Amino acid sequence: MKSIKQITILTLLLTSVAFAKETKPKATANPELVKMFGEKLHNYKKKSFSTAVLSDKKIIGIYFSAHWCPPCRAFTPELVKFHKNMTKAGNAFEVVFVSSDHEKSAMYEYMRESNMPWLVLPFGDEHKNTLGAKFIIRGIPSLIIIDAKGNLITKDGRRDVTNLGDKAFDKWLKQLKK
Repeated sequence: MKSIKQITILTLLLTSVAFAKETKPKATANPELVKMFGEKLHNYKKKSFSTAVLSDKKIIGIYFSAHWCPPCRAFTPELVKFHKNMTKAGNAFEVVFVSSDHEKSAMYEYMRESNMPWLVLPFGDEHKNTLGAKFIIRGIPSLIIIDAKGNLITKDGRRDVTNLGDKAFDKWLKQLKK
């Protein structure tokens, strides 16, 4: 008899705890970011994420690159290090990779080899061309920096990361406040 009473009490306690928990409201994607990137982004493991994962980021880098591009392969480790430092410091920053690779497998291989911790447009997605035209991408690598609403902060993100290192983020924040 005691064990049934104990189980009943435990069940009631667990149920009340479950109901008492606050549920976190689900983030919604900014319509401008959905327009730019589409509804879904992927990671290097090919897992799909809603564009809403960008909703709490103040600054977003759009990284145009490809595995076959030597300057890209030289810059990517710098950007990976920068991204890790920003994340570790708690800065609201994310990168979306826009691949110019010719094959889906090459894109994911590049992401794995380079330890890219960020998200990527799905391979062959039409938003790649729209983004390229919007920001007048003439060559790669190119790092475009935007705010959470999709407004351009700078087209010289690559230069900023290379020349300023972690201080680039502060420069972008200052430009954001103008």
